[in-house]
Amino acid sequence: MRDFIRGADMSSLPELEYHGGLLLADGIPCDGLALLQQVGVNAVRIKVWNEPGSPDHFPSNQTGPQGFNSPEQALLLAQRASAAGLQVMLDFHYSDGWADPAKQFMPHAWQGLTLPQVCDALYQFTTDLLRDMLHAGVNLHWVQVGNEISHGMVWPHGFLPGNWPALAALLRAGVAAVRSAAPTAQVVLHLDAGCDQDLYQRWFDQAAALEVAWDAIGLSFYPCWHGALSDLAANLDQLATRYACPLLVVETAYPRQLHPRRNAQWLLQHTGSEPYPATPEGQAQFLAALGQVVRAVPGGLGQGIFYWEPALLPLPDGSRGVWQNATLFADDGTALPGLSMLGRL
Repeated sequence: MRDFIRGADMSSLPELEYHGGLLLADGIPCDGLALLQQVGVNAVRIKVWNEPGSPDHFPSNQTGPQGFNSPEQALLLAQRASAAGLQVMLDFHYSDGWADPAKQFMPHAWQGLTLPQVCDALYQFTTDLLRDMLHAGVNLHWVQVGNEISHGMVWPHGFLPGNWPALAALLRAGVAAVRSAAPTAQVVLHLDAGCDQDLYQRWFDQAAALEVAWDAIGLSFYPCWHGALSDLAANLDQLATRYACPLLVVETAYPRQLHPRRNAQWLLQHTGSEPYPATPEGQAQFLAALGQVVRAVPGGLGQGIFYWEPALLPLPDGSRGVWQNATLFADDGTALPGLSMLGRL
């Protein structure tokens, strides 16, 4: 039986390190990936953007010659994770910056292409990076074809509602690339709103009808936005019964503190309907409860959990502090109880 996945999205780690930020274990600076492995975390998720810092998309994302989250930097981080004994999930956004339900912007290099041309470009981009990963010895177990694609991806071609045939063509191109370049990796299709049973049934029924294949379903679950653990459990049970495939919570987080004045632009200012306090201890209690929910999925199909960006701490200059309410490290980089809990799920 496959080990339960106790994972973390560590995509921001290279940027933290570049700017001199530190993670600490027992007060001593440490390698963050080695620390994860030591506490029992067994997998990392790494996002990849096509061309971070391109002129039409998020120019502030670029630092250095390639920009963070570029294919080149994703490869380096994946090599580090593999060397630390961690399994890797690669998360293709198919954009030059953040892709989520509210934005799925076409990469700069693909603008002006027809749908068949974009499908070809997506296939080649995916294939090239996956082959580079495997050639470099990366321990690649999962590949996300798109990120939170409830409303489609690579807009305007794959925009939902309305463009399902085009979205299906894009997804089939991505799946074919994984099958060709990394045939042992699981294809993950990932939506947000992990408690929304109607969304998931409607979306995956339509994908199946248009001959889009997948190996695992990925869900985002943030209690402050999506609902209660009981709602997530109901959706996971429905998915297990209807699709009989592995299920992964590929994004989750819970606040360890509440500082609305510092993080007013983020909605992670409350705990939703969950009873666990917004403290490091409450955060760990939430993770323990989430682990129980995923492990209880019928047929053993609850494959695991990835915590989203546990080390997305403010940089030494005080910038990039929007997620610090939900990190598994204190502001000074000290590991909190939630990290150890994640490793014990």
